[in-house]
Amino acid sequence: MDNPFKFGGIVRGPYFADRTEELDELTREMENLSRVFLVSPRRYGKTCLLFNLMDTLDEIGLSSAYIDLNACPDIKSFAETFTHTASKGLETNTDKLIKMLSGLHRLRPKVSVGHDGSLTAGVEVVVQEKDGIAALIEGMNHAETLAGKKNRKLVVIIDEFSDLIKFNGRHLEKALRSEIQQHEHIGYIFSGSEESVMLSMVKDRKRAFYKLGRIMNLGPISQDAYSDFIVNWLQKGGYTANRQDLHKIFELGQNIPHNIQRLCNILWEIARDDRVITPAMIDTLPVIIAQQDSPHYELLWRSASQQQKKLLIALSRTPGLKPFSKEFQLTHGIGPSSSIKASLDSLVKKGILLRTLEGPYQFSDIFMTNWIEYIMDPRGHVI
Repeated sequence: MDNPFKFGGIVRGPYFADRTEELDELTREMENLSRVFLVSPRRYGKTCLLFNLMDTLDEIGLSSAYIDLNACPDIKSFAETFTHTASKGLETNTDKLIKMLSGLHRLRPKVSVGHDGSLTAGVEVVVQEKDGIAALIEGMNHAETLAGKKNRKLVVIIDEFSDLIKFNGRHLEKALRSEIQQHEHIGYIFSGSEESVMLSMVKDRKRAFYKLGRIMNLGPISQDAYSDFIVNWLQKGGYTANRQDLHKIFELGQNIPHNIQRLCNILWEIARDDRVITPAMIDTLPVIIAQQDSPHYELLWRSASQQQKKLLIALSRTPGLKPFSKEFQLTHGIGPSSSIKASLDSLVKKGILLRTLEGPYQFSDIFMTNWIEYIMDPRGHVI
């Protein structure tokens, strides 16, 4: 039996860990063609949830289109991707799709020929960058019109929506709101991992998306439900484990779904021979990950200055202490606060640390703390 604990990609179907309540809630919202701002920290399974939602929508007869703004370097590519994916979600016949797209002014169909001679319809913008927003709005209007003609409900999911600011942010936001609020056949999910940016978009009275839709926060998966998921797969694989022992996995993974999936994936492999899971095995999991990812951590480590390395060591040892507190600075012999602030800002930009909405600084990858401990000698010096 293959390892059922998948991570690092899109996980669907029986391998998707329990998000039943969230899936049902989003399904109901999209049946009503609502607008939802889905806010989630990274590694909480947001994108996996969205792809499983699209599978559910397909089963109940709703069309869907998924757009990843990370993959759109400019407004023109956003316009092309929106128009193509939305149109394809409503019409799969290539000839009909080409004919429909031919009627647009700022976009035109782009036909590709496959190795087997099959035709694939795409879209390209035929105006300059300064007219990219107009092209996007035309594509969105086309999708709404097409959905109305076909009497179909369409759900458009725009992932990493916080990346919108990399375009002509405020002007684009106003244009999008003006168009979206006229749509009667399209529901929208705007999802993003940059929590502060997403919430500012929706809660700031001066922003165009203020109260355009509801906010849905994606938190950790219920431990009871997740435990059922883990135990069921272990039993199917013939593994023996004490359910109480498995709770340590949630502690080690800090309740983050991606981390828990990876811990379980490794546990499955190291217990494969005799299929008996022990507490000692579970305790070794973070160290195994630290060793596996050592080349990646080493690159990040090399990018940090000596002062920043000293700060990272201190944070890994006393995660509960605030870095600007006198206790933290006296304990680790670092400071002053201005120097610590500069180091923290730099480490956040490098992606080594992140700052939560609650304020504390955390490692972006919690297993890097295990790697730091792993490379330290008994005297506390980096090997």
